[in-house]
Order: sequence, then C-alpha cells, then structure tokens
Amino acid sequence: MAELLMRKALDGYGRFKIGGRCITNLRYADDIVLIASTEDELQDIVNRLHEAATELGMKINGKKTEVMKVCDDPKPITVTVARCTLSETKSFKYLGAMFNSKASCDEEVKSKLAIARQKLSELVPIWKSRTVSNKLKARLIKALVWPIVTCGSEAWTLNKELCENVEAFEMQCYSRAMRISYVEHVTNEEVLRRVGQDRSLLGQVKSRKLKYFGHTTRHESLEKDIMLGIMPGKRRQGGQKKQWIDDIVHWGERSLVEMVRQAENRKGYRCTA
Repeated sequence: MAELLMRKALDGYGRFKIGGRCITNLRYADDIVLIASTEDELQDIVNRLHEAATELGMKINGKKTEVMKVCDDPKPITVTVARCTLSETKSFKYLGAMFNSKASCDEEVKSKLAIARQKLSELVPIWKSRTVSNKLKARLIKALVWPIVTCGSEAWTLNKELCENVEAFEMQCYSRAMRISYVEHVTNEEVLRRVGQDRSLLGQVKSRKLKYFGHTTRHESLEKDIMLGIMPGKRRQGGQKKQWIDDIVHWGERSLVEMVRQAENRKGYRCTA
C-alpha cells in the first residue's frame, strides 16, 4: 500500500538528485521519510502525499509526523498537512537508527553504546560466577553484547572521538566481566592479557563497513547511487565535515576509484575487508 501511495503521489516528481537520480522518499512498510532540497518543495511533496492518501481512504497523522532540516541556517521551517503544522525536530529514529540535523553519527553511536552497557549490566550474575572462565566470558560478550553495538554500524561515519568511545567500551566490557574496578588502575594491556584477547570491536565495525561498501559497489542499486553519486551544488567554505566515503578511502589506503575497482573483484577485495 505504501508503494502504491508513493507512486500515485510522486511518480516522475522530484528535484533532489544524487548522481543524477531523483530521490524523493525512503520507505519501509508504513514508515515514510520524504526528502526535499527546499522548504517549498517539501511542502509540495507533503501536499501531494496528502491528496493521494485521501483518494485511497487514508490520512497522514499530523501529530506523529515531524520535519527536520539539515543545514547551517537556524531559521525554523513551517510545513503543514491538513491545516496541522508539523513540529520540527532535531533528531528522529528510523528503523532503529538515529538521524539528526547535524548529519553526524555521534548520537547514533552513543545510543548504541548506552544500550549495550545496559545489556552488560543485566549479565552481572554471569560475570560474578566463579564457574565461568574468562575465555567463556569473552565469548559471551562477543555473542550477546557486541552485536548491539555493531548492528547498523555500516552506516557510521567515524571520527577520532567515536573510535575512542568504541575502544573504551570494549575495555569496559572485559573489565566488568572480570570484576576489575577502575580504582585498581589496571592497564588495558593487562586486562587484555588476563582475558586472553586482543582489541577487535573497532576492527569489526571497520570490517562490516568495508564489506558493505564492496557488496554495494558490485550491484546496481539505490544504495550505490547514493554512496558514489555526486550532489549538485558547492560545499561550504572552511573546514569540511567528514563524509561516509572518507573512512573507506582512509582504511583502504587507496583512492576512491581504486577502491571501487578493487571491490569489483570479490576475492581480491576480501584481503582489504
């Protein structure tokens, strides 16, 4: 029904382009995200969607619908649907991932780490057990806690602070499992030695992202167009925000063109990912 609705409302419409491809929406079941480059265009898309929904006997819930602007202009935007003004938000969750007006992954990563810490606390009875070896505790951490962090990490854009947060969480997991208090001032190297492990959580995040890049590059899809496509316009002056693709180039130690060519060779790319 959602696909029929969007086709009826936005078929052949759209001015927001990436790599020459018009993108007006993202949808999963009845969860729809509308995308526009200007306030007037967004209002037009909402009007089209509202009209199409009315014809199909549906309606947009204005109280549950929010609008978010991603730009440096602090001026608020006003979008209405059926005489109801949509509230503006600075962040929202879509399919389990956090999106914010700063187009950064800080909130998303910290949210995942917070949820993982909660799960780590729920497993305290296991960490206190003297019948469970340190090796088994490490395996349980990797099986029960780390997947919470790495889920969706393919979409992250990591900076130095976020990398440090992920590595600090890894050490917290091992210290908590072996009941090593921070007041004991045990070094990270000693903690790793006691548990018989090497640092690997951040490596898993990087590997997942590199594998996703390779898989997406080898298939024609909307994801590939968004990932490698160029948006019209100019970037702002001064310091530039780090882009998702910058991690791929940095970790692969090659240019983007070379990374794409290497990814096309599945077997050869496995050495990188």
